[in-house]
Formats: sequence, C-alpha cells, structure tokens
Amino acid sequence: NIMWFANRNDEGIIYHKYFNPIPTEVIALVLTAMSHIPYSYIECCIDEWAQGLKEDIKFTSATYGSVYKGHLASLQRFQQHTAPYKLLEKI
Repeated sequence: NIMWFANRNDEGIIYHKYFNPIPTEVIALVLTAMSHIPYSYIECCIDEWAQGLKEDIKFTSATYGSVYKGHLASLQRFQQHTAPYKLLEKI
C-alpha cells in the first residue's frame, strides 16, 4: 500500500481502476519481492539476510522467476478453490 497509495499522486490513486481488485500477478510479485509486515520478509528479503548480515541481492527474473511463477500458480489455485466466495478479489 505504501508503494502505490501513499499520496494522491501515486500510481494506485491515479490508476485506481487497475488496482480494484488488485491483479493476482501483482500479489504474486509482492510475495516474491518483499513484505511490509515486520518479521514476515518474503523470498528476496530472506535471501538478503541468509548469511546473518544484510547483503544486497539483485531482484532478477533469472533468479526469482520460478519463485514468482510458484506464487502465481498457488494464488490461481486458491482463486479456483474459493471462487464462490471471491476471496482473492477482496484482498
């Protein structure tokens, strides 16, 4: 939310129709790259701390493409199994 909705000039506000509902692909990307919730760092952020000290790791499709595809597939299965409730649309 902070990235796209921090102020009235951010993309989430200007292009709100593309974020309602948030596309599954965007959710998968966020899960792959980062998390804003303390102690819940996802994939790339975990890798940056793997040796006990923060190390910058490039976020590339070569490194994280399969991770992204895995998250996207999981979200798509979740959406299929919960279709009557439209849960993913409510996120």
